This record gives sequence, structure tokens and C-alpha cells, in this order.
Amino acid sequence: MRFIKRLCGFLIVLVVVLIAVAFVLPDHAHVERSVVIDRPASQIHALLNSFRRFNEWSPWAAKDVRAKYSYSGPESGVGAKFAWIGDPSTVGSGSQTIISSVAPQYVSLALDFGDRGQSAAKFTLTPDPKGTHVSWTLDSDLPLNPDRRFLWNLVGRYMGLFMDRLVGPDYEAGLERLKSLAASFPNVDIAGIEPSVEDVEPRPILFVSASTANDPDAAKTVLSAAYAAIAVVMKTNGISFRGAPLTLTTAFDGQTWTFDAAVPVDQNDVPVDTAVKAGTTPSGKVLRVIHTGSYQSITGTVEKAYAWIAVHGLTPRDRMMEEYITDPATTPVDQLQTLIRIPVK
Repeated sequence: MRFIKRLCGFLIVLVVVLIAVAFVLPDHAHVERSVVIDRPASQIHALLNSFRRFNEWSPWAAKDVRAKYSYSGPESGVGAKFAWIGDPSTVGSGSQTIISSVAPQYVSLALDFGDRGQSAAKFTLTPDPKGTHVSWTLDSDLPLNPDRRFLWNLVGRYMGLFMDRLVGPDYEAGLERLKSLAASFPNVDIAGIEPSVEDVEPRPILFVSASTANDPDAAKTVLSAAYAAIAVVMKTNGISFRGAPLTLTTAFDGQTWTFDAAVPVDQNDVPVDTAVKAGTTPSGKVLRVIHTGSYQSITGTVEKAYAWIAVHGLTPRDRMMEEYITDPATTPVDQLQTLIRIPVK
């Protein structure tokens, strides 16, 4: 009996000491890891500003393959939310929500682990001679308020001492996976374009297949002849325009451009024994972006668009369309607008 009393007394003293020590332990835990990625900050920010590809580089996805995930809010940016329910012994359950984002500088997130508390995470992107320096931080407040969470918060104070060793390796693994994913993208800065993804219906067209050297004057000559031939067929058959002239690129190797010069029309049942053929434009999901400026500078916008597609996990599935929505005869070169559509899946 005396032993039991002594043991109880010892345990009471131990609990009192542990509580007393907890009050002098740090009330905040900070974890930080970083990596340099050989890609523009615009690409890395786009990846981090959305959760749609999070599990492709997340250090936790493989730890619980049976975990369930859900997405809510906008596709990207402030309000985008990612939630998971998994094995309590591995990934647990919780959510993270983007609460602030400035391209291409940072993305801040609020993490909610339910009864286990809340934390804040942040990705900070800064220029580096070798690409982009990415810093990933986790900050957790560890209060000791006399409320129903007191015991859990007490444990949290002690866990805070080991937070860096617990979370740091996962952060390191995640950043390396992020680096590997980014390495699969074209090394093109995607800043300055604002694409959208939309669904389009097929449109009837008349077209002429052609190719030309990568030279503005040569391209103008070939296009003029193609559109003139289409105009003759339209007049002969009583066909009307239903949109601006466009091209559908078949191949471009930097030296030669192969394409169909086309015109949207109200009907395309025409004789097929001429150079002018009938068809339809690609339909379904397309990336849409407007290029403003000379036709010679379209290549830069196209490269950005294809890089944007890669970063966002899409795949081109058909020929690119360029629709010339302003008249080059009456519009200043720097104000010319070209609508670029790239079918994607």
C-alpha cells in the first residue's frame, strides 16, 4: 500500500513538472526547407496556386493510397480548397485552403487538422541564377489556454520541439518531387498570358492545304492565294462567311509552316474536285488565348500557351487554330489580334 501511495505521489509530481515545463517551452514551431528549380517562377507559382496536381508531387500521397480527396472552391487562387480523409496513423484527415496568392512571388495556405489544430504554410518564390528558389514553410502556434483542448495543447508544446525532425524530411521529399515534375515542362516563362479553357462546337469551313517558308512575305502570298481561291468557290456556290479567316497548323519546324487556310462558312457542301475542300474545325475542350501584336511574334505566345498546357496537366489533342479577328489592312501592327485555340484533353 505504501508503494502505491509513493507511486501515485511520484506520478502527480511528474505531471505537475511536465505541465510547468510546458509553460516555458516555445509557443511556436517553425519548419522550413527550400530547393532551386530550373524553371521560371511563373510555372512554379501556377503549380502551387492550384491543388489539381498536388498529389503528383506531394510527399504524403504514397503513404496512404486509400486516402480520399475532395476539391472545392475555384480551380486556383484564393479560396481553392483541398481536403483529405486517410489513415489516422499516417496522413490523418484535414484540409488546406489558399488564403493569399501573388504571382509569381508566393502562395499562402491555411491548414486545418480538426482536433489536432491549425497551422499556416507558405511557398515563397525568389529569382535564382539557376532558376527559381522555392521556400516551403510551416508555422504552428502552440497555445496553452485553460480550455477543453488543454491536454492536447500540452502534448503539442512537446511535439513542437520535434516538429522540424518530424515534418522536415517530408518537406524535402516533396520539394524534390516538385522539382522533378517541373523538369518535364518546356523551359518557357508563361507570365503575360491569360488563357481560358472552354468547350467549342465544330464549325463548317472551306479550306486549302498549303505550306510556306517561315517568312512573313512568303506566308502572306500563300495565304492570299488560298483565301482568293476559297472566295471564288463561295461566290460560285452562294456560300456566306460565318467568321474571320483562320489557319489550322499541321506542322511547323521553324523553317516550314504546313497548314490549312480556312474560312468559316454557313454551308460546306461544295464540289470536291478543286483545291478548295470542305471540313469542320476541331470541337470539344480547347485552350483559348488572345495574341496582340504582329503575326511574326505569334510564335512566342504559342510557346507560352503550350507550356501553360503542360504545367496544368493537359495534353494537346488536335491541330492549333489561329483566327485573325482584326483586319491587317486597317489595324496597326501592334494592335492586331489573333485568337489562338489549341484542342486539349
